[in-house]
Amino acid sequence: MKYSALLLAGLVLSSCASAPAYDESWTWNSAVFDEQAVLGKAGLLSSQQDTLFTSIWTIGGGALRRRQEYHLRTQHELWVRRQVELKRMSVQDAYARIQGYTPSQEH
Repeated sequence: MKYSALLLAGLVLSSCASAPAYDESWTWNSAVFDEQAVLGKAGLLSSQQDTLFTSIWTIGGGALRRRQEYHLRTQHELWVRRQVELKRMSVQDAYARIQGYTPSQEH
């Protein structure tokens, strides 16, 4: 029992330590929507997307993936609306970007 707890703690620490950094300079006014920056600003580390982490902290069935996809879709829509407010994108282009957006599967 003692060794499994130590192994689990080591695994969690190593996955957090190996998480790639995201671009902290990204803002809603940036010209490109950055999924990693949005996930990072939401406090979702890339290590949280690992299969082991998902199986430990969720009951399974892709709950973490669905939550992240919902979050990314919401944040993408907010970013697109901000681009329209800044007059960097037309309303028609914004509608097409929102309808056609699919969170990338590489996260």
